[in-house]
Amino acid sequence: MNKLTVILTINSYFMVRGTSLRGADLASDHRHLESIIGGCTVENFVAAVGDQGKLAGYLNVQNKYNIIEEELKSKCASALEPTMDLSETTGKGPQFLKNFLDGGTTWNDNIQSGNEYILDVDAAIIPTMYENAKTTVFSTPDGGTSETYPGYFSNFFYGDSECRLGVIECCYTSTRLNTALIDNAEMCALDLHYAAKSNHIASKSFTIYDTQESDETYCSGFAYEKDSFEETVKYNSLFHMAMMTNLHEKGYVKNIPGAPLCGCVEQMPIIDGAACVKAIEGYTIDDNGNVSAKISWDDCGMDLISYYDTLNRSKMEKFIVKSKIVEKGQCAAAARDFMNERMLFR
Repeated sequence: MNKLTVILTINSYFMVRGTSLRGADLASDHRHLESIIGGCTVENFVAAVGDQGKLAGYLNVQNKYNIIEEELKSKCASALEPTMDLSETTGKGPQFLKNFLDGGTTWNDNIQSGNEYILDVDAAIIPTMYENAKTTVFSTPDGGTSETYPGYFSNFFYGDSECRLGVIECCYTSTRLNTALIDNAEMCALDLHYAAKSNHIASKSFTIYDTQESDETYCSGFAYEKDSFEETVKYNSLFHMAMMTNLHEKGYVKNIPGAPLCGCVEQMPIIDGAACVKAIEGYTIDDNGNVSAKISWDDCGMDLISYYDTLNRSKMEKFIVKSKIVEKGQCAAAARDFMNERMLFR
């Protein structure tokens, strides 16, 4: 048998099996993925893969609980390391993201009409980046601004603290689609000083909104405990809430006057309600032991302030947040208290 005959014989063998030499190579690279819903525990991973021995095989470690647990913790920690700056998700740079979160840019200003300013075209990057948001942990937005413009992304800082109360909100007053804005909140008052880098008002000043029945405002937010999974993926949750859900799916735009579109609760107005979303922890593991994040989101099943009350936060933190998100129908009273605290009368 000559050399050519041998090669043809081998190729024929793989073709009979429905593949080819190249196909066989590709098949060997295929990895079976298992999905884990819940925290990074041996129990959750065993439930997904079938048994502890199989999991140990995936991880290439001894089939001992403590060894498996240690290996999983290391791999999950690596999977939750931020690897993409939030400012990269718009494809337009940090200035665009900052302006969008303040309530500007074409994403907020354009109104879809006929064949003009189609949201699916203007913001086509959002669905693509949303797939990344489910598996890649986003870091605090910077985009290289820190050296020249320290604190550029002021929406998430007050002083050196990054959303110290653990609540991020977005509030809207209009829509760029031919759909109605769901009115779920009333805007009461705002200390503009806390959002000075968004509203660009240098002097200390206040706003009492005195909203009318025709005014429409929609607010939503999420909250998290310190050093939690939810805190780690908070900028993924922001992308899910602000870009994918509220803008791309609902078409909600325009900030409350004087306030950022999205920011820490400290910088946002006093309101009397907000919808609540929460991040759901999850992972995937393949048969080569590679662990990746798998983030999803769900409704909290209650409003934002009620959800915050269930978290492991101090009484003082809960008191402050309750002064920012008051009970329904208490907007006028909250505005009056706001003024009285500043030795002003209304």
